Amino acid sequence: MMQRVLIVCVSFVFIAIGLVAQSHAEGKRKFKDQIKVMGQTGQCIDCHQDHTPALFEEWINSAHAKANVGCQDCHSSQKGEPDTFLHAEKFYIRTVVTPFVCGKCHKDEQRDYFTSGHAKSLELLLQMKENDPRYPIVSQYKDDDFRQCGGCHGVKVEHGKGNFPDPVTWPNSGAGRINPNKSHGNCASCHMTHRFSVAAARQPETCLRCHDGANYPEGDIYRNSAHGVLYETQVDKKVLERTGYYLDGEAMVSPTCSFCHLNGSGHGLLTRHNGAWRLPRDLTHPEAPMALERKENLRNNMKSVCNQCHASSVINRFFQEADKQLEEYQATVMVPGIARYKDMLDSVQEEGRQALLKEYNVFLTEGKRYRMNLYMGRHGRVQR
Repeated sequence: MMQRVLIVCVSFVFIAIGLVAQSHAEGKRKFKDQIKVMGQTGQCIDCHQDHTPALFEEWINSAHAKANVGCQDCHSSQKGEPDTFLHAEKFYIRTVVTPFVCGKCHKDEQRDYFTSGHAKSLELLLQMKENDPRYPIVSQYKDDDFRQCGGCHGVKVEHGKGNFPDPVTWPNSGAGRINPNKSHGNCASCHMTHRFSVAAARQPETCLRCHDGANYPEGDIYRNSAHGVLYETQVDKKVLERTGYYLDGEAMVSPTCSFCHLNGSGHGLLTRHNGAWRLPRDLTHPEAPMALERKENLRNNMKSVCNQCHASSVINRFFQEADKQLEEYQATVMVPGIARYKDMLDSVQEEGRQALLKEYNVFLTEGKRYRMNLYMGRHGRVQR
């Protein structure tokens, strides 16, 4: 009797294992059937949905997967390329996906992005001149090509044995990354692999990954502004998934970073991947220089954004007052302050240099906070 019971139990176990295996296999087929798998991508899926399931889940739910853009479209490469290696003894691939790859489909976005401060953010550090007021601070990190700044500014990605990326420089998610093919930039800094969500790039949280912290006051300014509070308390995040003109005055009660700097919903505007097209002055620079000559009126571009919610008369008065206070602050605080610290840094003894640099860094950061607060927040007090 006991023997028959044991046989029945063992039989049920094997049946259950078989059903689980069948279900797992059907699940794999189901995933592959959701898209028209082409070329090598099907073989990638066979392995990666088991070994990197979270990565696979991101991709299978992406717009890329729905448009039949598979693994090979972004990662395939040719033997002999500097960043190429043989993967799984089957395919030649690249690990580092560059804006040139994205540009095969997103040509306009790629061209716009290449001209941006984001794509050039590491290059700008590497090429900073000694007469730049920020140089004494920045030069402290140049010995290792600014790798300490690589999380946001990017690094120069090197390759080691077998053409695998050097772990000293990879992985890296910096926006100004210098890639093995010499291109600059990283679309995934904002769009996030492997889902490449438009909503992710539209959320302030993504921008604040870099534009926040001790030396980056714009994060605190936005969060504590009326715009930031409205976003936190009233915005339906699902709206950010919309395609096209996603963020007009009817869809949102408050702007995000991308609303003001990148989106194309304002009158006469295009969606941009270079935020400088709305900024007539560089407020991150201690001297707040005017932008390089461009064919568009940059201030009017920003006014078109504001005009979706605010009257033109209010907008004009706001910018007139901000411009007036900026000129006064630069003339009375920043210009003499920069000159004073330059004299002190030129004459300070080595043992006192680090303490003076820390003091100078606080001065520059507070200057940036004051300038940005004029145009972004208008709340609280800042040190003068």
